[in-house]
Amino acid sequence: MTLLANQVLLPLCLALIMFVMGTGLSWQSFTPLVSKPKAALLGVIAQLLLLPVIIWALILVLRLPPVIAAGLVLLACAPGGATSNLFSSLSEGDLPLSIALTAIVSLLSPLWMPWAAQMQLAWLGYEVVFKLSYKLVVLQLTLVTVLPLALGMGLRRLKTAWVERYEKQFKQLSVGLLMLMILVLISVNYQVLPSVFGLSALMVILLASLALAAGYMLARLLGLSERQSRTLSFETGVQNAGMAMMIAFSFLQAPELGMLALIYGILMNIPAFITLWIFNRKSLKSLTSAA
Repeated sequence: MTLLANQVLLPLCLALIMFVMGTGLSWQSFTPLVSKPKAALLGVIAQLLLLPVIIWALILVLRLPPVIAAGLVLLACAPGGATSNLFSSLSEGDLPLSIALTAIVSLLSPLWMPWAAQMQLAWLGYEVVFKLSYKLVVLQLTLVTVLPLALGMGLRRLKTAWVERYEKQFKQLSVGLLMLMILVLISVNYQVLPSVFGLSALMVILLASLALAAGYMLARLLGLSERQSRTLSFETGVQNAGMAMMIAFSFLQAPELGMLALIYGILMNIPAFITLWIFNRKSLKSLTSAA
């Protein structure tokens, strides 16, 4: 059941979410990324450099046990998760920027992740060597992100009036799919979850909270718009827990690290939803003030 959930149900939910996201976009939505690449460049820097800085600050200041520290390092080396696109959309962020960052960092992951993870894990006493298949990463990115997104955009182009009529229902569907993913993760792992809560749970919530805040503040300090800053918040704070789990279980033979990634995949939604609520409340206040 766990294998079915991880390899079929969760990717299918992600693909459906990306299809729904695509119905709100056109090809012209991505042109600002080419003409004004500052936000995309800053987003990549935030994921590859800012997140590890946050991790190591936690490790050194709190003197975390090596197992928890190694699990957090592995998470920081993973690319951003596709659910960041949904949170960006729901917060009225820059969705094309979010999708572009997910794609860019995912494509960099076969080169970046093994090098960064092996170097940092060695500092913690984990001598590991592994490689990622570039073809596998591209295939996963295509099936889960690019193809569903293109189909959604195609549906909008062919049936614009119909898509706009049901836009609210599409957004509700995407939220429902996210909740389904969380429930699936909990249901197939409920037997082992109690044994790994405690300090690990506290650390993943703290990590996600700090990363969400740091991504937003960095973007605002460097002059990005409110929409772009919200997107960078979620791109920095929502990591691909599934890839971190795969590396831990399949390549490193370190289930203790994989379990921390699993906890993150579930609990990072708590600070993510709180951040979403704060952003939407801020938008509501702006509309009220303007009126």
